Amino acid sequence: MENYKCAFSNTMMQGGFACDQAGHVVRRAGPDIACQSQAAHEQCEQVFQQMKAAALPAFGVEDDLLSMPHSVLVKIQFGGLLGLQAQVHAADAAATTVKNIHALIDAALQKQENISYASLVENMTAYKLKRRG
Repeated sequence: MENYKCAFSNTMMQGGFACDQAGHVVRRAGPDIACQSQAAHEQCEQVFQQMKAAALPAFGVEDDLLSMPHSVLVKIQFGGLLGLQAQVHAADAAATTVKNIHALIDAALQKQENISYASLVENMTAYKLKRRG
């Protein structure tokens, strides 16, 4: 079985978010999330890359793993998914979790052929990271 690193793994590792295509794996760096489907992985990766391209100018950082703070990627993942959920399911606009990431992305792509990633930037920049206790 192929092992596809989930584009939204931070959301599931920190809890509250889930995906029907996710599987827990152990990598050198520790526990991680892998996608069980190549098609789902490609779809989610494409959406994440589009979210990142739209959000990075607003954060004032470049797409460089050596200089970009990890917190920016986390805000893009959490805020982007919550914003997308609010667009797709208006009744869930105040939700702080996503029950099925792949189903949400699939529904968003079915509902609107071209997702307006620019409209998600506010959700990504406004997302507040949880403080460690």
